[in-house]
Amino acid sequence: MSSVSCSSVDDVVNFAIDKEQKAMEFYQKCADKAKNPGIKKFFQEMAAEEQRHRDMLKGLDVLGISDVQLAKVEDLRIGDYLVDVQFYDEITYQEALTLAMKKEEKAHAFYSGWKNKCMHEKTSKLFELLAQEEMKHKRTIETIYDDQILSWD
Repeated sequence: MSSVSCSSVDDVVNFAIDKEQKAMEFYQKCADKAKNPGIKKFFQEMAAEEQRHRDMLKGLDVLGISDVQLAKVEDLRIGDYLVDVQFYDEITYQEALTLAMKKEEKAHAFYSGWKNKCMHEKTSKLFELLAQEEMKHKRTIETIYDDQILSWD
């Protein structure tokens, strides 16, 4: 895996594009192998979301990054109470949601950690933007989990 540094915004963007590409490929592989059609569709949607992240990064105006306004995204913290799940062909919907939630949680933590290591305003802001994107993704999955799993009696 390529390493990341705070040295240039372009390096950060290229690193993040690579990370999103790998996530997209991971979810696509899960979609290809999943036996259940609904779970296959879920992983295809996750792959498409990672592709949107990648495409957003490719089109990012790095010069205008300082002007980007970031809204706080609520963390439902559902993932805090779940254990990591490994993919297998017969994965359940609950396990698929958990796997994706934990993956987004780790990506958010990774980018948040780098945000605090960067002294340059633009690279720090870029890591903050990336962390927020991962938190939005995690929040979407947590909402689905809350609505469709935790509401089951």
